[in-house]
Amino acid sequence: MRGLLAGLASLWAMAAQAESQYWDYKDWTVWVEQVDTGEDLRITCTASTGGDGDPTLSITLSNGDAAPPFYYPGPELHEHAPRGYGTVMQDGARVLFVFDVDWRTEGFVTAGFDDEGFAQAVARAHQNDSLGLLQTMRRAGVLWITLDGEVVYGASLAGFTAAYGKMAEQCGFPTTGVID
Repeated sequence: MRGLLAGLASLWAMAAQAESQYWDYKDWTVWVEQVDTGEDLRITCTASTGGDGDPTLSITLSNGDAAPPFYYPGPELHEHAPRGYGTVMQDGARVLFVFDVDWRTEGFVTAGFDDEGFAQAVARAHQNDSLGLLQTMRRAGVLWITLDGEVVYGASLAGFTAAYGKMAEQCGFPTTGVID
């Protein structure tokens, strides 16, 4: 019984050390998670669109990471499949990030299984294209991720600029180069 009470007390203490908040900006949502490690306060900021059974396009940065203007987080398309099914995107596949403003760049897929055996895949553009992607996301209306000429996901960019600004505010990095 004492072990159970100690376990519950430690879970309560861990829950008290983590705090999450979110904001919606048109088609984008920003999630901020703050975790007090006991040594410092870690803040992870994620802006995303999609989900509800569709893939999710997201950008993530932590206050412990290198941040703009030295490093720009790139958008990633996350696909998760139900148990027993595969993902549409396969490991090593080439994808294109295509905008409605006549700009595109390529990326590649990393696919596998999570700890619970569910298939998952992530499409990422080349890191050196991250700033160009973010700048284009600010001025474009739609981003399509294509695989062999077929659209895997189409993301509305309505609200992206506000979401990126909120990420910058919460994780403490400048918007220079993307918004300013």
